[in-house]
Order: sequence, then structure tokens, then C-alpha cells
Amino acid sequence: MDTTYDTMDKDGQVKTLPLFGDINAQTPKYTFSHPTGLPFATQFAQNALVVTEKAAFKFEDICYKGFVQNDCAFTGYSLSEYSALASIADVLPVSSLVDVVFYRGITMQRAVEHDSENRSNYVMCAVNPSHISKTFTDAALREVIDSIAVRTRPSLVAKKFDVSQE
Repeated sequence: MDTTYDTMDKDGQVKTLPLFGDINAQTPKYTFSHPTGLPFATQFAQNALVVTEKAAFKFEDICYKGFVQNDCAFTGYSLSEYSALASIADVLPVSSLVDVVFYRGITMQRAVEHDSENRSNYVMCAVNPSHISKTFTDAALREVIDSIAVRTRPSLVAKKFDVSQE
């Protein structure tokens, strides 16, 4: 398995770096750390989320209790896709789920430059306008995003506008 990733430096040059910068084939052990605790490190936070979802979502149980029909179609988005594959399709055993999500998370954590306090210029959040208020619409959310984007150029980018059916 290739344990490198490509990143762009401040001069726009693409560099190939080791995914585990301080771990190699001769490393006998390694202790992960994070300034605010391991739950704040992407590779561990994402695993905590998918394992919790796997534990909470026992497909047979919710079908038996009548919460969903046996022949319903389910999907996930991004990290939730792994939870759906493990919980609903049952194609990923927990050990594989944890491995895949760990490598995904560590790639995300390492591929972006962080300062000494482990902060980066990137953050992701999910917003459903209907959860803010009954009068806060999709258009209002877009207006807020556009307003912030003007002030933070080019730091704010909005993706996946499909909450109108929720």
C-alpha cells in the first residue's frame, strides 16, 4: 500500500509526502497526540462517529420494531457512507470499518497544513436551514454564506445544497 500523499506548498509546487510523517517500517511503536485530545484529531473523531453509528443502528432491530421497512433504500453522504455500508449493507466488518475510516481521517488530517495549535484554514459544517428557524430558508442560508465569503475570500465554499426535501 502506498502511504504517501500529494500536497501543494505555498509556492504552488506539488510535493509528495509520507502519510505517516514520523512512522516508517522500522518504527516499533507510536503514540498519537493532539493539543486538545485525540477526539479532536480527525482520524479518531471520525472513527468515534462511525462506530457509534454502527452500534446505534442495528438494521434488523429497527426493521423488527417497525421503524423502517425491510426493502427501504438507504444511503449516506461522505463519512455516513461508511456507516451505511457497515450497518445496512453489512459489507464492512467493524475491523475493516475502523481501518478504512482511520486512513481516511489521517489523510484528511495530514493533507492540510496545521499551525502549532493544530488549526487549519479549513472547517466543514452541515447546516439545514429548517433547523435554524421556520422562516430561515435555503435562500437566506445562501445569503449568509455569500456574505461571509465576501469577507473571507476565498476561504468559504458551500457544497451540497439539497436540503429542500428534508
